[in-house]
Amino acid sequence: MTHEANPQQSQDAGSSANPEAKVESMFEYGYRKSNYGPDELVTDAHGNPINVTDAMMSAEDAAKAETSTPHLCYYSPRIPGNTGSAIRLCAVTGTILHLVEPLGFNLHDTKLRRAGLDYHDMAHVVLHPDFDNLVESMPNSRIIAFTAHATKLYTEVEYRPTDILLFGPEPGNIPDPTDIMFGPHVAEQVRLPMRPSLRSLNLTNCASIAIYEAWRQLKFKSGA
Repeated sequence: MTHEANPQQSQDAGSSANPEAKVESMFEYGYRKSNYGPDELVTDAHGNPINVTDAMMSAEDAAKAETSTPHLCYYSPRIPGNTGSAIRLCAVTGTILHLVEPLGFNLHDTKLRRAGLDYHDMAHVVLHPDFDNLVESMPNSRIIAFTAHATKLYTEVEYRPTDILLFGPEPGNIPDPTDIMFGPHVAEQVRLPMRPSLRSLNLTNCASIAIYEAWRQLKFKSGA
């Protein structure tokens, strides 16, 4: 007596014989597949390869842009995943992200692209060769530095869309560069409260708290 093969059983058997096929079917859009090469790009909603450099805008255009939230600036960021997460944050809030060199990673870094998922083409990123370039290109903006050494809380500032929220390099055990975070170009120094026994929050967690407080004060303009 013969038995017909069950198509599902045959498919499962094939997957067992070829684990790659089973893993391949598990990946959804936005996540890197296991067999991607190191320089493979994440794709946008239309399947087009993208990376953060495709979302770059000039400093001049950033200064002229009308925004609903303050600008966000990372001074000399060193962890690509944090900057990738910041790209995602800025995409969903309409924030312009400024990155001041030197960076601790390549803009084509895999971790940066993965953390940003498919939001790279929805965010505006400005790359500055040094901090002076940021100051000179944004003459009408207040710079508000977020540092654990400040006494004023971040909620005690009335934010404007033209402000720049400045964050120093991670990790948190490296002292803030005083010439950047406390220089004459800085209008305010503010801090996020935390328990004294703990060192610091993740950089982009801090930036998220700050951006959403500013956006809340601005009545979540352009939000849904």
